[in-house]
Amino acid sequence: MSTVAGPPTAPTFVPGAALRDRVGLNAANFFLAELTGVIMPFLAKLLAGDGWRDDAIQFTAAACGLGVFLMQTPAGVLTDHVRNRRLLLAIVSLAVGACFGVLPLVPATGWAIGPLVFVGGAAQAFFVPLLGALALGLAGHTALHRVMGENQGWNHAGNIAAAMTAMAVASWLGLSAVFYTVAVVSVLAAVSVFLIRPGDLTNEPAARTQAGAGLRDLFRDRRVLVLFASVALFHLANAPVMPLVGQYIARLGGSDTQVAAVVLVAQVVMVPVAVLAGRWCHTWGRKPVFAVGFVALPVRILLYSFTSDPWVLVALQVFDGIGAGIYGVVVAVVCADLTRGRGGFNALQGLLATALAVGGVLGPLVAGPLVQHLGFASAFRAFAAAAAVGAVVFLALMPETRPDDRAERRP
Repeated sequence: MSTVAGPPTAPTFVPGAALRDRVGLNAANFFLAELTGVIMPFLAKLLAGDGWRDDAIQFTAAACGLGVFLMQTPAGVLTDHVRNRRLLLAIVSLAVGACFGVLPLVPATGWAIGPLVFVGGAAQAFFVPLLGALALGLAGHTALHRVMGENQGWNHAGNIAAAMTAMAVASWLGLSAVFYTVAVVSVLAAVSVFLIRPGDLTNEPAARTQAGAGLRDLFRDRRVLVLFASVALFHLANAPVMPLVGQYIARLGGSDTQVAAVVLVAQVVMVPVAVLAGRWCHTWGRKPVFAVGFVALPVRILLYSFTSDPWVLVALQVFDGIGAGIYGVVVAVVCADLTRGRGGFNALQGLLATALAVGGVLGPLVAGPLVQHLGFASAFRAFAAAAAVGAVVFLALMPETRPDDRAERRP
């Protein structure tokens, strides 16, 4: 015997409501950020200390990006269909923690480290679509901009905690302890997601049953094509830069504290930027806020090429905080705009995250030979040029996506 479900209830996930759900979702964002926030810079330093060549280090970083790339779109499509998203998020969290946590224990060879980094990247690919799906399921379209601002604030706070913890742990217990800490944090992330009550996800839009727009349908939308192209260029430039900066600091004789500060400075800036981006993209529009993030990236990367002072490199991470803080919030809101009323939100998130993953693969593959043969300054300038092209594509071709209805504009 079957029953017919009534219409979805109105979203109730607003400030002051559903406290347990908010704590669970924010805690998941916080701890999952800790899982991945400092791994790549410290992995670069670990491998450099073991005598690896600069290009080999970047190829290993590309293995993580390849794992993300191969799983990102399938992760988004699967998220549109899976029923127990909380359980799936817990499983992939533990998988990432296990893969990264054992890196100091295995032989320092490509055949041992490469597969672990690859599998960690593949599991990590589920984070963005699953967290986005849970946020949309609790908030609905109308409140998503506020929820994403809050979630991303906690995400960046998790990165701050990761950087500060890494600085302390590396100083007291050595570099290897940073990776063991990641394994412990993965357990906390897995537990926190179960604070979200399944019954409070009933107001989720019917994307699960529709999976409305398939990937082919999404690509028929010119706005999706423009967004995909600009995001792909953004991440082609951005993905290799943080490990490259960590590697550069190591070659300049910098300390573990300075490597951790590369993450810390950016994340401190990201917290207020993410919260403000959620508000501003609602009042000013998606495009002008997103444009600031696109322009900040080439400026930041170009400035790296003019210094060999580790502390100046750290200070320039302020621009990373601006760009990434805006991107993490606005891209999810734009995805919701583009799929409103037709489904496919998670598939589109996965598709755009695939563009990120393409950068994670190609960026390090290009960065390795550039650094090895032409030096760090040339590598930074090449990636700044790619970022500038992405900014031009977005500014020239991407329209505003904010709906005009009154409900969307209500503060």
